[in-house]
Amino acid sequence: MEKRIETIEGFTVAGYEIKGSVEEIPALWDKLNGMICEKGLTAEESFGITMAINGTEFHYLAAIKAEVADGVEGLTSLTVPGGRFIVGTVEGGNDMIPAMFDTLMQTPDVEMRYSYGFERYIHPNPEKPYETEVWVPIE
Repeated sequence: MEKRIETIEGFTVAGYEIKGSVEEIPALWDKLNGMICEKGLTAEESFGITMAINGTEFHYLAAIKAEVADGVEGLTSLTVPGGRFIVGTVEGGNDMIPAMFDTLMQTPDVEMRYSYGFERYIHPNPEKPYETEVWVPIE
């Protein structure tokens, strides 16, 4: 498993949100990807941000950078604060995302910071498979 520490500036994303079960998240991505195709947008990366968890209810945002979605109506915007993050590359498909979050949060000598953790999907070339990273905020 590959891990690294990154310090980034804050950035704003825009996309579709749900407050519901984790089973509803794939349909949200279908909606976002459909909008990207319909509008002819080029998004080299996209983000899955869990904004809150209350029991089994997730408040989740599937999004792209706000500047890419500029002018698209009906999207929810969110600013991810900058700072330090521990980052891990997900291997084995999207089913391994929760395990990567757990692994990063249990890293010794790393103190978690209150902010948004997120999934980053990197897809600069639509002809090739995308790469998935998990970003967890740290002090």
